[in-house]
Amino acid sequence: MKRILSIETATGVCSVAIHEDGKCVALREIKEANAHSEKLTVLIEGLLQENSLQVKDCDAVAVSIGPGSYTGLRIGASVAKGLCYACSLPVITVDTLQALALSCKKKVGCDNPDAIYMPMIDARRMEVYTAQWDWQMQKLEDTHALVVTYEAKASFEPIKQYYFCGDGSEKCRETLESPNITFVDGIYATAETIGEIASEMYDRKEFADVAYFEPFYLKEFQAAAPKKLL
Repeated sequence: MKRILSIETATGVCSVAIHEDGKCVALREIKEANAHSEKLTVLIEGLLQENSLQVKDCDAVAVSIGPGSYTGLRIGASVAKGLCYACSLPVITVDTLQALALSCKKKVGCDNPDAIYMPMIDARRMEVYTAQWDWQMQKLEDTHALVVTYEAKASFEPIKQYYFCGDGSEKCRETLESPNITFVDGIYATAETIGEIASEMYDRKEFADVAYFEPFYLKEFQAAAPKKLL
């Protein structure tokens, strides 16, 4: 049996899961801002204890690689590396947007060849991190930052049916509204689909280098300027 421990910290959701042969058998998650540093290891420990497991009982650790929150991704990667080093396990890095696209497809529940799934992660201001996947979950374009403007609507093919999802899609609702665009609510980053994708990657031996892999931030971290003291 193939057992994978999965970690998702790319957004405001802190989520961990255990998959056995590709099926999610245990899931724990909280939706609490800035909780990753305090809650991630607690969630993992609780999940393992509930299932009478230790990290060494897993065959790999999977982690959401981004894009997303700089701090969240850094915490998830650090914890994944620590677990893999301690137990000599391989690490699998999963595209956060791909996992969102899979969640969206499962909720929509259709195999329309004209369907394009377009997950979006909030990148602040009027930007989102996004990419496109077809109905067979093949990636159609590189991950990029999309500026949400009325002009952006022209880039979407009228013969295709687009499904927007993720925490960045809400800011697009008014600007990009169109008959061939459906906004799918309730889709968020979760370790459940991270583990599902990771299970397939494990079979293909698509492992990352534990020592050298880095999260995919897409943009460099920009610290806010300190406020002047009065």
